[in-house]
Amino acid sequence: MFIFAEPLTCYRLIVKMSAIQFGEIMALKLACIGGGSGLSALLSGIKHYADLEKDKNHLIDLDSLAAIVTVSDDGGSSGRLVEEFDMLPPGDIRRLLFTLSDADELAGLFEYRFSSNGELGGHTVGNLLLTALTEQFEGNFPKAIQAASRLLSVRGQIIPVTLDYTVLCAELTDGEIVRGESTIPVRENREPINRVFFEPRENGKTHHAPDKIYECQAHEGAVEALFNADVIIIGPGSLYTSIMPNLVIKGVVETIQRSDAIKIYVCNVMTQPGETDGYAVTDHVNAILDHAKIPLNYVVVNNQPAPTEIMQEYVRKELVSQLTRIRSLAEEGLSMLYEDTQHLMDVLNLAKDISSLSVETMQVADASKVQVSYNREQENLEAQGIQVVEADLIRDMVVTEFGTWLGGVQMNVIRHDPEKLVRSLVKIFRNHPKLQESV
Repeated sequence: MFIFAEPLTCYRLIVKMSAIQFGEIMALKLACIGGGSGLSALLSGIKHYADLEKDKNHLIDLDSLAAIVTVSDDGGSSGRLVEEFDMLPPGDIRRLLFTLSDADELAGLFEYRFSSNGELGGHTVGNLLLTALTEQFEGNFPKAIQAASRLLSVRGQIIPVTLDYTVLCAELTDGEIVRGESTIPVRENREPINRVFFEPRENGKTHHAPDKIYECQAHEGAVEALFNADVIIIGPGSLYTSIMPNLVIKGVVETIQRSDAIKIYVCNVMTQPGETDGYAVTDHVNAILDHAKIPLNYVVVNNQPAPTEIMQEYVRKELVSQLTRIRSLAEEGLSMLYEDTQHLMDVLNLAKDISSLSVETMQVADASKVQVSYNREQENLEAQGIQVVEADLIRDMVVTEFGTWLGGVQMNVIRHDPEKLVRSLVKIFRNHPKLQESV
């Protein structure tokens, strides 16, 4: 019995074997999946590694690098442009154009955010330029990205995971549906997320019958990049709003499952309120496996403690959020009692909610619940055939969180250090038996 591989797979295998025979080194083709600041940090590290010629053996093929990006953002500048111009959100795309650009001065202008209180307030130059290019190419978003990439001398490809116009939804464990990517982390109902899925955007170009299950379709460029990759890196990033939106799209998961590429998941270093409250590494991994059934080879995790003062700030912010919700529920209950006594059962239900929130508040006060850690004795991902790679991956930095219109608030946060992260990944590339023949 003979099993025939797909022609493209055979071609790639022949090319690789020929290179090995003649002593050539085959650079690895990377496909990185995610969105937001997490994917930007990863790509920044990869580009820095290549640009400084640390990659003397040409381990990574930067020009064939593929960044596959979620397009579900509906907040801030992106959300306003989505509503006004009926387009895909440009924000995450813009951030990666800046990250992978070789035109430093022009790329910096791309990130400039207008600070006026008029219609331009809160918008970035890059978002507006991508909007203009999309209109110039008659709604063809991939062509707009390619044009912006040429303008900024971008290395690699930036590919939207889908071209469908969608709304990201989260189903909570109590059955409630929360709609909108920006709404999910700040929802009042703090029940854990059971799953995420897409619905078509009503004023967009995607339509489906209400009695049918909607399936968001992958952009063919994303599928092709995943199929051709030697290594597929998932994350880091917000689990349910940056990573999962890529992994619930028809065509993406199937391609990853069939691919013979090495699959690596980079776990977040900190939990995220409203998404991964109290999550350990295994909780992150199990959420991915529940959604996508992807055969992960490696999980990369941080094993160093964050600075105490920053951990305390994370805890303080969460406590303020929890106590604000408790106060809101208490005021609602008092209002009901003052009106009449017919709402007694509703008030009792509110009391149960307050009691539950109080227990959660005690858990939030435990700083160890804020940082994502891995306990080999308790979690044992190795039993599932997943190799856990632990390393010092963090850095503390100041970021500015922008409001709806003007300015923003500066905060000390913990993020992945791009250079530390890429060094850990390079070690995996060099030590994995399947890749050693290439590197």
